Amino acid sequence: MQDNHKKFLIENLEVKYDDFRALKDIDMSIKANAVTAIIGPSGCGKSTFIRTFNRMNDLIPNVTTSGIVSKDGKDIQTIDIVDLRKSVGMIFQRPNPFPKSIFDNIAYGPRAHGLKSMAELSQIVERSLRRAVLWDEVKDTLDKSALALSGGQQQRLCIARALAVKPD
Repeated sequence: MQDNHKKFLIENLEVKYDDFRALKDIDMSIKANAVTAIIGPSGCGKSTFIRTFNRMNDLIPNVTTSGIVSKDGKDIQTIDIVDLRKSVGMIFQRPNPFPKSIFDNIAYGPRAHGLKSMAELSQIVERSLRRAVLWDEVKDTLDKSALALSGGQQQRLCIARALAVKPD
C-alpha cells in the first residue's frame, strides 16, 4: 500500500532573478511515493521550480525566493542544508559526471558524509550502479574516467551517484 502523505507542500512560492519573476504564486502538494510530472515549454520555470526542493537556487547570484516550501511538514529553510541536499537528490537533463573515476563518482557522496570503509564503499558503488542499470557495463572498468562513458551511461552514472546517499 502506498504512503501518499504530502512529501512537499508549496505555498505562495515566488522566485525572481533580479527583477524577472520566474515563478509566481505556486501552490501545490507533492505526495510521497507517487509520480509527479512537471511539464511545460522551454523556459517556463520547470528547473527553477525543481531546484527549490533542495535550495539549489540559493547558489545562484541575485535569486530571491519567497513563500513556503515544506518537506515532511518542516519548512526547508529550517532544515540543515547538507541534510536537505542528502535527502533530496537531483539529476539534471544533461549529465554532469565529476572528472574522476566511475568508482569515485559514486563514492563521492558517502565519503563526503564520513564513510571511509572501502568494503562498505564498494558495496554502495555496486548497489547504486545496479539500481541505475549500469553495473554490467562498467563493473570491470570502475577505475576509468567517468568522462569516457557515453552520454546515456553518464546519465545513469549520475543517477547512481544520487542513489548512493539514499535520498528520500
